[in-house]
Amino acid sequence: MNEDITLFDKYGGVSTITEVVRAFYKEVLSRPHFQKYFQNINMEKLILHQIEFVSFAMGKPKSHYPDSRLEKGHEGLKINNSEFNEIASILQSVLVDFKVDKNDIVSILDAIESKRNLIVSHKS
Repeated sequence: MNEDITLFDKYGGVSTITEVVRAFYKEVLSRPHFQKYFQNINMEKLILHQIEFVSFAMGKPKSHYPDSRLEKGHEGLKINNSEFNEIASILQSVLVDFKVDKNDIVSILDAIESKRNLIVSHKS
């Protein structure tokens, strides 16, 4: 792949990422134990934030997603490592469904893993 082409560009930019994020949340919300995190949440607003974050994780040019925003968004949710791992697994499955190359999935998940400390507040 040309070094100037990001994963964001390779997979079709915002339109594809929007589809991925919507499929991701559909799967997450189908699991009753995750529904508690989304009560009284404006899902359209959350989806827009997640599109920004996934775009950042995929190397969108001139994209910046500040750590403080990510940390504040998960503050008080008491997310643990097991839940983080399950969410990452859901995202991985969605990316596979969207025919994202294995090495690219690893890169995306690595970018998300690098933010674990901002999301997980309970180490259990």
